[in-house]
Amino acid sequence: MSRDIGDINRESLEAYKEYEACLTTTMYGDTYLDPEKCKARGFDPIKEFEEEEERIDLSLEWIERTTKEKGFRAQFQEWLDKAPQEFVNKDPKSLVYFDDLDDSPKKGNKSKKLSKKKIRSLLSKASHFVDCKVKLDDGVCVKVVKVISAKMDKDGVFLEVEEKVGDELEYYEIMYQQDMIRL
Repeated sequence: MSRDIGDINRESLEAYKEYEACLTTTMYGDTYLDPEKCKARGFDPIKEFEEEEERIDLSLEWIERTTKEKGFRAQFQEWLDKAPQEFVNKDPKSLVYFDDLDDSPKKGNKSKKLSKKKIRSLLSKASHFVDCKVKLDDGVCVKVVKVISAKMDKDGVFLEVEEKVGDELEYYEIMYQQDMIRL
């Protein structure tokens, strides 16, 4: 029987709380895992580490299986619904970036469509950024990426960017003027 992602996340959170309870901070500000606290609480850090590795593997299997069965959007929404509050900020205002996960039409909330002339104008401006570096704010951190190309579709203008992560280059698209910050 496969465990639900919500159960896996809750078990992981409980193990983390137990680990935190076994930490001791010295008067110099150093923190260490106190063997006496571990013994008193019945916490075995080696066993918990192995179980956490198993939970990570189960989570990855769940993600792959659910993505194949239902698609990425449904999988992500299911994970978001089942994740404990400590893992995900479920405040509706913080989920504005994921509004496109819900494909149902919204009453009274008509998105502003750009005219073809406006999109072409934006594409012309965006094309000046090709082979340049721009700052990208993904909501978590600000990073500098290189613009590879600019393209348009009915929804707007997008920049394909290149980011160096470790020894590899990652490519993805950002929305022109929405995701980037002026240098």
